[in-house]
Amino acid sequence: MQAARIEGPRSIAVGRAPVPEPGPGETRVRISACGICGSDLHLYRLGFFAPGTTPGHEMAGVVDALGDGVEGPATGTPVAVEPLRTCGRCACCASGRDAICPDAQMLGVHGPGGLAEYALVDAVRLFPVPEALDGRLAALAEPMAVVVHGLKRGGFAPGQRVLVLGAGAVGLLAVAAARHLGAGEIWATARHPHQAAGAAALGADRVLTESEATPAALAGMGREAPIDLALETVGGTADTLDAAAAALRPGGVVSVLGFFTGRISLDTLPLLLKEISLVWSYCYGRERPDAPRARGSAADADFARAIEILTAQRDSLLPLVTHTVPLEQVSRAFELAADKRAGAVKVSVVPPSSA
Repeated sequence: MQAARIEGPRSIAVGRAPVPEPGPGETRVRISACGICGSDLHLYRLGFFAPGTTPGHEMAGVVDALGDGVEGPATGTPVAVEPLRTCGRCACCASGRDAICPDAQMLGVHGPGGLAEYALVDAVRLFPVPEALDGRLAALAEPMAVVVHGLKRGGFAPGQRVLVLGAGAVGLLAVAAARHLGAGEIWATARHPHQAAGAAALGADRVLTESEATPAALAGMGREAPIDLALETVGGTADTLDAAAAALRPGGVVSVLGFFTGRISLDTLPLLLKEISLVWSYCYGRERPDAPRARGSAADADFARAIEILTAQRDSLLPLVTHTVPLEQVSRAFELAADKRAGAVKVSVVPPSSA
């Protein structure tokens, strides 16, 4: 099969690799699409990927082969992939928070991911998707599950006024999810015109420019229309936490989804005076402590809710996939994903078997 591999810092190429055989409890998935994530870009640019790694954790495909002991989903089933491997025994796993299992690994970072024709996945991590759902959209189940989890961590409730900081792929998905789940009003910040247009199209009531998204500007707006919940989706080196704190009402919540790449400064006085809760949201999980582990399609999983939203909003969400790139051009896919000025929101990589 064809598979992308990291060759060094900011270097990735496609070569030949053996088609993997599923072991006990594993399923082989024929990849239909794999998205390039913002965290992939950070790891790629900073040289954090180990040479030889096949990246890609936003993946969808079709069940191709079952390992010993696997009863389903059956071969031929279209699926989205929850790209985790965990111990299944610790307190985190038992409570449905297996993403923070001390032994957790992510496909595409710690093991072979979806920038290949095939990938091996633990069978309990597969979520069937409707036959009619475009594979590129099904691959958005991973970032949408991140959003669903972030809303949960922030204590989201219908009717709230929500501020989404950032209008990259995760930020735009957050706008769509908050609207679908009943937000009363949604504000979003956007750096580029195409991001602003996307936020408005997905249901943002107010789209703020960079000059309107400073802590000083948001403090003034927040006094007139206080924010209940702020979702931080930017990360990097941005001062978005100060901006969120300025906009929030007393007792409000900041849910941090962004991947910060270094130390950041934070003015803690607004957090103290308004008793703001600052919560961190990593990946996804399952809602109930007694969440079943026998099947990855458990209805209480963040992935299941993500697929529900994607299916209901598929016509409005598919335009987020702004670029579709064949696997053999994976280096170009990373370049496109990094160039937000060129209009990229989500770059999806498609293997030759699915093109």
